[in-house]
Amino acid sequence: MSQISELKASVEEILNALHRLGPNRVVALSTHKTKALIAEIEGHARQVAKQLDAME
Repeated sequence: MSQISELKASVEEILNALHRLGPNRVVALSTHKTKALIAEIEGHARQVAKQLDAME
């Protein structure tokens, strides 16, 4: 997979996770699930930052 494709996939995962936290979500999340989802988003954001640094 190319670097651009990997970045797009990571950003898509971040957007999906943020949607699950947003006001239009279907169900309320427990505190534990919310914290886990935030950790997942942070991991994806770090991965995007790392990939962008590698492109320089």
